Formats: sequence, C-alpha cells, structure tokens
Amino acid sequence: FFAMYVQEYGEQCPQPNTNRTYISYLDSVRYLQTTPPESPELRTRTVVYHAIINGYLKQACSLGYTHAHIWVEPPKSGDEYVFHRRPVDIRHGPRSMSRTKLRAWYERMLNRAKKIGIVREFGDIKDEVVDHLTSIRDMPMFEGDFFPEHVLRQVLPDEETVAASSSGNDA
Repeated sequence: FFAMYVQEYGEQCPQPNTNRTYISYLDSVRYLQTTPPESPELRTRTVVYHAIINGYLKQACSLGYTHAHIWVEPPKSGDEYVFHRRPVDIRHGPRSMSRTKLRAWYERMLNRAKKIGIVREFGDIKDEVVDHLTSIRDMPMFEGDFFPEHVLRQVLPDEETVAASSSGNDA
C-alpha cells in the first residue's frame, strides 16, 4: 500500500503560496512482493513509488504549479503518518528510515525527475527561501506543517506568560 497526502495552492491563492504544491506525508506498507526478491541495486518498490511521485509532479506542473515542497522528516519512533498498526517490516524492523537516508531517497527520485525533464531544479527550502527572507510574509505556509506552528509559538505568548505578566501589573 502507498499513500501520499498533498496540499495544492493554485493561482487564486495569495503569495507566497501561489502555484505551490506540498507533499506533506508519504507512507507505505510492504505488500508489494517481487519475484525474484529485490536486489539492493534494483528496489522495485522504490522504482514504483518514485514513478508515482514523479507522475504527480509532472501532472502538477501541467496544471500550472511552479513549486513543489516535500516534507522530509521520518516519523519518530511509535508515530505512524497514515497507516496505523502496520505489520513489522521484515527488512527494517520497527525502526523508520533515518533523515539522511530518507533525504537521499528523495534526492535520487528528484535527480531522475530532473534527468527526464519533470523537475528543473531542487534544493532545500532553507537555502531557497529562509536565508533570503526580508519578511515572514515571504515564507510559504502549509496547513499542518511544522513551521507555522513553530512561528506562532515564538511570536505569540503562551497563556502562562500572559497570566503571569497581567497578574504582575495589578500589584
């Protein structure tokens, strides 16, 4: 099984989200079995999953989306993004892929997409956007993403801080 959660922000969406798509979660359960079993050089599941994602990126491009963002963070131990109560993966056991390995998996996929003309370029949002921000309004924000919640926690005082400061002013 394979699932992909996508958010699409079309031309009607205000900047900086205009014409952006965001792949927030990918998840899979190892039910695809190959004969003979997969070799390290050719992982059939990887080829299939890369083809699905690159097919989506190609379709998104044809619909006018100019940027695609992908959340590259493996689930923490005990978390499951989409499929719950999954069987233990024979190859990996209960642990999830490391961030480094997951990033490399996406980079192989994006390099293939670049080679066949689906993707022009790719990089890290930090290098592309964050390092050049002149205003927080220039940062694309995606529903349920880590960054908007993190910014709000930094900008808006929590209830305890507000209560402490207001009680201190009464004295």
